[in-house]
Amino acid sequence: MSIPRHSVRRLRARSAVAAYRGFTLLEMLVVMVLLSIIMLAMVSAMRSAGQSSERVDARLEMQDEDRVAERFVRGALGRISARPLSGTPLQSTLPMGAAPQSDSGGPPVLFSGTPNQVSWVGVLPARYGAGGRSYFHLGVESAGQGGGALVIRYAPWNDQPEFPDWGSASSQVLMTDVTGIALRYENDRPQNIDANSEWEDTWGHADRVPASVVIAIQRGSRSPLEWAVPLWPLPVSRPGGLLSGEDVIGGGSQ
Repeated sequence: MSIPRHSVRRLRARSAVAAYRGFTLLEMLVVMVLLSIIMLAMVSAMRSAGQSSERVDARLEMQDEDRVAERFVRGALGRISARPLSGTPLQSTLPMGAAPQSDSGGPPVLFSGTPNQVSWVGVLPARYGAGGRSYFHLGVESAGQGGGALVIRYAPWNDQPEFPDWGSASSQVLMTDVTGIALRYENDRPQNIDANSEWEDTWGHADRVPASVVIAIQRGSRSPLEWAVPLWPLPVSRPGGLLSGEDVIGGGSQ
């Protein structure tokens, strides 16, 4: 039994149509949903990678800021002037409320240390201005929006027996996002003769400077930083002191 010729042509046409038939609407919707899920996962992964990179960059930037600030403080506070102030009352160089003490009976030096700020006379590197001997003040100040910053203020030394008005002094922000600071001062002449040294929150010895200062800084939720800065009186701060090649000081002969 033979199939009619027109039926054969109809079957061939139907086969051709079936072979080239496209996707149905349901199949397209399924594909689009799958593509959307894949794209969403890729975008989330890229965003997470970008945020991780930003956090790493911010952490590295903060670590660099820590190192620069520590280096500057060590340089400025580490080389301190212990020049006696002849004819100056002991109380005038001490923090408010501190009892005047003179262990040696000599004249006071210009140094003030409290639990949250410290003022002294040291040497400012020439690259930060005129250079030479300067008044310094280190503490935490408000930086707006409830934040704080570690700020050092400085003014040219003019051989006056008191610190200048810090509000009008030049300033430099050393660290941002500082939430707290605590300072301790090493007394290398303790009352207890069995002890090598003792630590004080407020420096009350008017006629000398501490052996070292420990500065603890809290930055946000990070672990506190702690800098131990030994204080080395400048050679020209001591009577009869001699200058070496690295001890050239501007702003006065003593």
